[in-house]
Amino acid sequence: MSKAENSFGSGIKIVFTDRDFRTIFISLFIIGLSVGGFMPYLTVWATNTLHATSFQAGFLFVPMSIIGLVVSFYLASLSDKWGKRKPFIIWALLIGTISRVPLAFTHSYTVALILLAIGGFNAFSFFFALLNDFIVKKEDSKSQAGTITGTVRMAFSQGYIFGPMLGALIIDHGGYTLLFLLSGVLSLATLVWVLFALKEDSMPQTSAHASSKAPVGIPSVLIAVFVAALFIFAGDSGRSMYLPLYITDTLKQSVSTVGILFTVTSIFELVFMPLGGYFSDKVGVKRFFIIGICYQVLYFVLTSLHLPLSGLIALQVFYAFILSATMGVGMVYAQSMAPRQIGLATTAYMTAIQTSAVVSSLAMGSLVSVIPLPSTFYILAVFAVISGVMFLFMKQKSAEEMS
Repeated sequence: MSKAENSFGSGIKIVFTDRDFRTIFISLFIIGLSVGGFMPYLTVWATNTLHATSFQAGFLFVPMSIIGLVVSFYLASLSDKWGKRKPFIIWALLIGTISRVPLAFTHSYTVALILLAIGGFNAFSFFFALLNDFIVKKEDSKSQAGTITGTVRMAFSQGYIFGPMLGALIIDHGGYTLLFLLSGVLSLATLVWVLFALKEDSMPQTSAHASSKAPVGIPSVLIAVFVAALFIFAGDSGRSMYLPLYITDTLKQSVSTVGILFTVTSIFELVFMPLGGYFSDKVGVKRFFIIGICYQVLYFVLTSLHLPLSGLIALQVFYAFILSATMGVGMVYAQSMAPRQIGLATTAYMTAIQTSAVVSSLAMGSLVSVIPLPSTFYILAVFAVISGVMFLFMKQKSAEEMS
């Protein structure tokens, strides 16, 4: 591939001109709309409709995370063994539809808890495992794996930006019943789209799959990946939990300021996600990923310094760049740890995101009441340091092993 062909623009162009990449991009955008449409309002719905306490509302996420962790690891291992992702994606989307639609009609906290737990098995990690399969299969894509992954990851971010906006409008005009119904319809629409747009004969058979004998069990390196990723995303979850409190209680800013700051990150994430992937292709996936974790440490330290509003806004732009490393390139790095078990490697990294909120709440919940709020960001910085050290000493597989 020539220098011109290996440009930033060509990596993005591949995503929109290649049928397989485009199918995954569109699927993740719709999923982002669906999940982003109801997830931010879940605790409000639980307290208002189900009359749940604050603890019960937060606890809705716990069974969801546990089920997602256990079931996803097992099914990811099966997908590696069978060399197929599409059946698992279809089942995950079907379960998502089945679990979400009844939420529109239930007034029972127990039923909601069960339905959300069932919905913990999702298609997200299987889509990215499939994306890696296609990248490996297509010779002209291998050198731009980071750019392609970052661009496709951006699709979910786009959906998650518009999802909450649409969700608010739907709640205002049709209530939570319509919100959950439409979320289920979007899940079903994604299923139909994948069913017909993703042809079975275009499913890749990489060398790892063609051997039909992907290693059995979870290798120790992927357990290490999961634990290290937990520390990264516990920091990210801690930011989501405590930055709003820090802004309103400590800095005495309005609630609307919280919305502005988080929106700034989401918007710039659309720019940095593919751009970060491109830079990782140039400087190396591991190097860029470790740099991103180092910047995450710096972000948490700077956040605690009572910066003016302009400084906080600049920091949220900076955090969008960090997410391009942790949310995007980090997944490519995790996949390089076990190239013959891509499904398992992707799941190890992605379920860490799902589980991190529980870890962050347990680790930080008691501390917040006894230490000043700004100091919590130093603890989040320590989480990032631990993660960075763990990932620094992990060994990537060679390019030959990944192909």
